[in-house]
Amino acid sequence: MTLAGVLWLSKAYRYGAPSKLCVTGNLFTVRMGKMEQRTLFQIGFFLLFAVATISAVPRDCTAIKRSNRRAASGVYVIQPQRSPLLVVKCVMKRNSGWTVIQRSSRASKITWKESWTTYKYGFGDVLSDFWLGNEYIYLLTKQNRYKLRIEFLDTRNRIKYAEYSSFYIESERGKYIIRLGTFSGNVVDQMTQLTKNSLVDNQPFSTKDRDYDSFRRSCAASYGGWWFDACGRVYLNRKYPYWSGINIKKVTMMIQPTC
Repeated sequence: MTLAGVLWLSKAYRYGAPSKLCVTGNLFTVRMGKMEQRTLFQIGFFLLFAVATISAVPRDCTAIKRSNRRAASGVYVIQPQRSPLLVVKCVMKRNSGWTVIQRSSRASKITWKESWTTYKYGFGDVLSDFWLGNEYIYLLTKQNRYKLRIEFLDTRNRIKYAEYSSFYIESERGKYIIRLGTFSGNVVDQMTQLTKNSLVDNQPFSTKDRDYDSFRRSCAASYGGWWFDACGRVYLNRKYPYWSGINIKKVTMMIQPTC
């Protein structure tokens, strides 16, 4: 991927100018200032500085946390194998780092009913609601074994979660099919449990212009891009994210290596 390609793919993100730039070994941390739209030139300058400054970019948020135990949650730059530089949100726990691949909320300004290409490269605001991009999720989960954690904040401000012991998606040629492991959590499993209306596990990704679900109409055209069997019990890529049994205020999907 050329630098021009990196800059073009990065235009989906909106973020403020760095107010503080921290370089610690191979770590590159951005402390964001006032939010505002940035031009492609400014984003390009920022990434060009990053390329010139960093000799080895971490592969994911876990690598950042392992290199610096004091690393706090925030926005970082990572580079999965065979991927351009990615601006990502990291959620840092006590002994681990999670790479956020999705966030949606009731206050979302995103329509979520985007095309296959838009979902491929990602869209939204990394500091707010966004989709990282199927191609980058594929490259991330190809380089290591990962687990998936989905955290919900319900309308009563209670935190709930669903976790899957393994998670990866196939390549674009494989329609970005999702593969999930064993479920755990304090909600009812809606992704690997086969019900009358839905199954998420082992389903191809569908968008409004590429309908791969098994339903008589396009689920993605109605509910946004997702891994649909039928228009069933879970679709998180929408303004009002839905998981049967939870009144969701906001939801975050994040991944972490299992080894």
